[in-house]
Amino acid sequence: MAVNSSKKLMREERILSVLFLGPAVLLIVCITLIPIVYAINTSLHNTRFTEVREFTGLTHYIAILGSSEGWQAIFNSVTYVLMSLVIVIPLGVVVAVLLNRKMMGRTVYRTLIIIPWVLSQTVTALLWKWLLNSSYGPISYLNYLFTGQKLDVFNTALAAKLVVVFANVWNSFPIVLILILAALQSISSEIYEAAEVDGASRGQVFFRITLPLLKPTILTAVVLQSMEYFNMVTLIYTLTSGGPFGATRTLSVLAFQEGFDYWHLGYGSAASVIILMLNMVFSIVYIRILRRKD
Repeated sequence: MAVNSSKKLMREERILSVLFLGPAVLLIVCITLIPIVYAINTSLHNTRFTEVREFTGLTHYIAILGSSEGWQAIFNSVTYVLMSLVIVIPLGVVVAVLLNRKMMGRTVYRTLIIIPWVLSQTVTALLWKWLLNSSYGPISYLNYLFTGQKLDVFNTALAAKLVVVFANVWNSFPIVLILILAALQSISSEIYEAAEVDGASRGQVFFRITLPLLKPTILTAVVLQSMEYFNMVTLIYTLTSGGPFGATRTLSVLAFQEGFDYWHLGYGSAASVIILMLNMVFSIVYIRILRRKD
């Protein structure tokens, strides 16, 4: 009887686990797996608007990887991600360390710094587009008052790239700040007290204690932000539409424009699959780094 009751209990637990996990698994399949399979299938066919037509194999991939436009988009994506990370991560760490100290108005500072992250990418892009508008933007007007020349950053390739990166940093660095700040508050104060007793300087405490303990969190922030930046469309598309002359057209913007502006769904799907592959490669590298650290 005891054996039968235990088997019945195990069976009921399995049924309950399936009932609880089933909706979550179904949701993941619907919003992740099915779109990926559909995108891969679409990338291997010719399309007419939303109609998937004849099979063409790797034609769209060859078109992307065999053209200067495709490689420029890949290069723009990689540089956009790297330039953003180089600024976002150190800035998030430094500001988090400063805000972790006891000071007057610390809660106010934390609230103000979080505000850019609360704004949507569309609002952020429109805000910076207005600030830097060559005809009526406040920054352009101030530049005209001091130099006598209008500031038109959206007509220069390098300036447009820097503006897009800066707007992205302004909008997204608070999330890195929150992650680092949470990690800092989990570090025991006894470690710092022991370092103070041993006569360690502030620099030694930061580089030999704080930074090593923050490495797992920093790596997590790097991979999360990298995936977000690789897939980012709204901010760049609203701010520059990929211009001037494709200087800010990342692979995600290329996929969006080809798919939804020009209705080349096969070509756009191929670009999105390449983005998926880049994200997978980066994730594998990230996992190996984490294992090595562990």
